[in-house]
Amino acid sequence: MLSIILENVTKSFGGKAVFRDFSLDISGSGTVALIGPSGCGKTTLIRMLAGLEEPDSGRISAQYSRLSVVFQEDRLLGGVSAFGNVQAVLGRKNKQLALDWLEKMGLRNDSHLLPAEMSGGMRRRLAIARAMAYGGDFILLDEPFAGLDDATRERIYPYIFNGENTAGLIILVTHDRQEAEHLAKRVIVMEGPPLNTAGG
Repeated sequence: MLSIILENVTKSFGGKAVFRDFSLDISGSGTVALIGPSGCGKTTLIRMLAGLEEPDSGRISAQYSRLSVVFQEDRLLGGVSAFGNVQAVLGRKNKQLALDWLEKMGLRNDSHLLPAEMSGGMRRRLAIARAMAYGGDFILLDEPFAGLDDATRERIYPYIFNGENTAGLIILVTHDRQEAEHLAKRVIVMEGPPLNTAGG
């Protein structure tokens, strides 16, 4: 079983506390959604779980074999095609897997385009395709569907939250409570800093 545990974590930026003595156990499998207003610490939590930020105090224990992340920013390779962006995380032997995920995200016919030639929604779907193709037993999704219309979201949800991905743990950050309740088995509400507990 995957184990993701935060114990008495404190994190501040410029003297402002984002977390104070924050503890949370999100071990297991399936999808856990984090919801709350801007500035409540959702992205900071994602960055700490990804190892990009260290807590000022406390402990984060995360046991998993492979981590994949979709950040709020697309973080694509600007000089590389859509296909090249996905294949870059896979290696040349996995051409078909890259094409499969481009197909799932509705980008198969646009695989030759550079990110600058794509719309914002296309770039968002490309970022998702790259992360999901890379895969992992622990997947962090920070507002992955921002800018996508409802029809597009409903079409791609099953590729992310069903099938082979259910064996791992997905943490989904969203502002949309309805989306969270639709996709996640557990919803954690983060109400604003400083945080002491979080329930769901």
